[in-house]
Amino acid sequence: MANKPRRTLNLDNIRIFLPSVLAVIALLVLGRYLSGRFLTVKNLGSILMTSSILMFATVAQNIVLISGNNGIDLSVGAVMSMTALLGPTIPMATVGEFALAIVAVMGMGAACGLINGAGIRQLGIPALIMTLIMAGVVTGFTMYVTKGRPAIELSPLLLGVSKTVFPMFRVLTLAAIAAVAALEIILRKTRIGRSLTLVGDNPRAAELCGLRVSLISVLAYVSSGAIAGFAGLMLVGYTGSAVMKMADGYTLLSVAAAIIGGTSVSGGRGSFIGGALGAIVFVVLNSILQVLRIPEGARYVIQGCLLVVILLTNNRSQKLRQ
Repeated sequence: MANKPRRTLNLDNIRIFLPSVLAVIALLVLGRYLSGRFLTVKNLGSILMTSSILMFATVAQNIVLISGNNGIDLSVGAVMSMTALLGPTIPMATVGEFALAIVAVMGMGAACGLINGAGIRQLGIPALIMTLIMAGVVTGFTMYVTKGRPAIELSPLLLGVSKTVFPMFRVLTLAAIAAVAALEIILRKTRIGRSLTLVGDNPRAAELCGLRVSLISVLAYVSSGAIAGFAGLMLVGYTGSAVMKMADGYTLLSVAAAIIGGTSVSGGRGSFIGGALGAIVFVVLNSILQVLRIPEGARYVIQGCLLVVILLTNNRSQKLRQ
């Protein structure tokens, strides 16, 4: 009898990201049909590398969504753009300096997350409004400090995140996979993860269990900001250059990828693995649209329509469960 709940839980976990797995497989098959070079090691490696940046952005968004209270972080892209421009100005000549630079950009993001969390929990500002305001403030701050001009030279250590380690896998790809796996274990197997899920699912019950709901919610935004800060620096290492607002598009994509991966917009339910698979879905979809030579503007329209469909489907499935 004791094994049945565990088996049910495992099945529920699988159901969360099963649609993402099926979507990835279907899109890869379609891509192979459209182009014989779509499933080459080189192209798959490029897809995984591009997905890695979105995976980190999705992890940041996922933490906030799971925490509930109508949580959402619309400042993820702005924070990424900020650290993409400010991060490379920090000395990174040695491994130690590179590590300190990572800590610094994560600290920048965490500070933004702290302000977001405090405004939402202490001042009662809706998350949608607070994080949107923060996105504007962060963009303005970045423009004021950098005058819109990025660092001319990038550290070889930073550029090294794009180095191929194994066929189809680069340094950043392996780092993203390891981070997602570790966070999924924390979410499922540790008190911290279970507390985050309980707060998102039923704040009142969490309070009765002795959890500090406000603190956990604020820390969710702090974590989101820190990870977004890291993602912005890695984005520069991948692209080799930085421009103003270069990561703003990741805000919408991170929300979409998280929802595709099974995260509930009402909180208390989600998966980091599912979010990572959702990121791959969007990158593969974009690659297919490029193969079809669809203009960039039309690709954004298609992605937006897909997000609307996903949100409607997610909302309907929640009503059915209720």
